[in-house]
Amino acid sequence: MEQNCYRVSLESASKYEIQSCLVSRQVATAKKATVHLSPPWTTIFQGEKVILTCDGFNSSKPRTQWYKDEQWQKKWSTESIVIQQAGAYRCQNQDSDLSDPVHLVVSSDQLILQTPYSVFEGDTLTLKCRGRHNERIRNITYYKDGMILSYFLKNSVFVIPQVGLSHSAQYHCTGIAGHLKIFYQKISSRKVELQIQELFSPPELKATTSQPTEGTPVTLSCDTQLSPRRSDTKLHFAFFRDGRAITADWMRSQVLQIPAIWREDSGSYSCEAKAVTQDIRKQSKHVKISVKRIPISGIFMKIQPSGGQVTEGEKVVLICSVTQGTGNITFSWHREGINASLGEKTRHSLEEKFVLSAVNKSDAGKYYCTADNNISTISSQMADVIVRREGYRYRNGKWDELLEKGLAGGRALRKSPKTHRKYFSYFCGTPALSKRQQQRAA
Repeated sequence: MEQNCYRVSLESASKYEIQSCLVSRQVATAKKATVHLSPPWTTIFQGEKVILTCDGFNSSKPRTQWYKDEQWQKKWSTESIVIQQAGAYRCQNQDSDLSDPVHLVVSSDQLILQTPYSVFEGDTLTLKCRGRHNERIRNITYYKDGMILSYFLKNSVFVIPQVGLSHSAQYHCTGIAGHLKIFYQKISSRKVELQIQELFSPPELKATTSQPTEGTPVTLSCDTQLSPRRSDTKLHFAFFRDGRAITADWMRSQVLQIPAIWREDSGSYSCEAKAVTQDIRKQSKHVKISVKRIPISGIFMKIQPSGGQVTEGEKVVLICSVTQGTGNITFSWHREGINASLGEKTRHSLEEKFVLSAVNKSDAGKYYCTADNNISTISSQMADVIVRREGYRYRNGKWDELLEKGLAGGRALRKSPKTHRKYFSYFCGTPALSKRQQQRAA
């Protein structure tokens, strides 16, 4: 099956994109032959002729089989035949299935109502009230199911510009024959049952699933079937959620692919099919789609630089991530002992960052993050942020003690540098003395 894909944007949610695939599924699968009449009337007077033509989808086989009242007529093998007899006529060739029957009525009545053989919704319907031997008929009245449709003094043709299925009914006409001043009589035609045929079936909306998981793709299809005799009709499609269009315009495609659906996309979906030239629209029944959200799990907070050790004036990056969870996730960062959050970010993302810029000694402490997607809220374990002064090293979780001992060691070096050389090196790590004191210590 041939498929053509392109992308369109959702009107109601511009952050999404929808892939639309043009699929050749509008055309009815059955390739029935079709009988055409010329003139198009199914009722004629005795002695009149009708040309029947078999349309077998451009068959490469010229031989045509004709049937009258379900009996094969061996004498007819051409594409067109001329007939004068009443009956049910069908045809086919090697490239098509047997056509629907055409019921031809040959009448000897004084007045007949002529109607076309095949009338589809959206077509122009022409009704013709005729007298035998083309006798002039006056005061012609057309009826539908016994109710007057229209009245004409002389004109014998009544036209309905665009019919719908509601125009299926019994039709007949009446008129006055003869000379009004000498002799006249009111005459009536027989009733004709006229069935307006459906151009295409009411669409049915189908979804790959009615309970998708957030972030997964969903395919919607607006399935309909054209009449085999109108298989070349072009249809356009539109899709709706809760009565509002989710596509910006009508599409040639009857298939809509949503790459990722979210919980806010839950709702009642429907579709509409429209015949382009006839402007006939039909809407599907509604389909409920409920999008499921996955709870959050596997939260973890990572600190950069690694280990959480940073020098005063530098920045610290707190990275909060979860292994699973759908929908908008709100990440927030916290410090132990402080009720208010340091910051929040809401995204369709499993990871977000928060930056502490130009930290100082007062920013040292324990930090953690939380994640919430309105289904579940979880918190990470605490992680230490350690802020050091330039020129000193952090050991064994103690800064202040080391700083004091380092200064004390420096004072001791002034008195006995050789004795305290190892002491100073252990606690301070980086020289805190003048060059002259360093030379004496060496």
